[in-house]
Amino acid sequence: SGIMINLQKRIKGVDDNKKYMDTRITIREKLLTEEMKELERTLMGDKVCRLTFPSPGVLHEMHLTITPNDGFYKGGVYHFDIKVPAEYNNVPPVVKCLTRVWHPNITEEGAICLSLLRENSLDAFGWRPTRNMTEVVHGLASLFTDLMDFDDPLNQQAAEQYQQNRGNFENKVKDYIGKYARH
Repeated sequence: SGIMINLQKRIKGVDDNKKYMDTRITIREKLLTEEMKELERTLMGDKVCRLTFPSPGVLHEMHLTITPNDGFYKGGVYHFDIKVPAEYNNVPPVVKCLTRVWHPNITEEGAICLSLLRENSLDAFGWRPTRNMTEVVHGLASLFTDLMDFDDPLNQQAAEQYQQNRGNFENKVKDYIGKYARH
């Protein structure tokens, strides 16, 4: 079987997988270098989204801060950790929300439901290699405005509360901002 053959090669010091990964990483770095130029232009003067790189020279690990300026989440500051896998752009970036938020599409543990970040999504909004980091950043920002989705919620309780009593939902969002998402 293929696994045995690979093992034999590795014992002999031939590692196809390493060569493959190196190639993938080179492609990812090239793509990100290009995309970051575009993203910097897009975000210039943007008051809502701010992108930083925790490690100098490491483009595939980013920190996104979103400060919504209208809607339920206005007044909150939300932090996201974005990691771009070696297989990018065949696969989407991996995003986690680091700020606790009461939101139908973000769990309290930071998992995010956004079509754009879904590989092999059945709808037309899923990840495709033609997508890029600018779309990812805008998609995440839109989760706090027009992409909020109550039909396919990840946090069922938040979605139900919104449907049953919008006032209570809004109060809880504000309560979370006070506790976890202050400027």
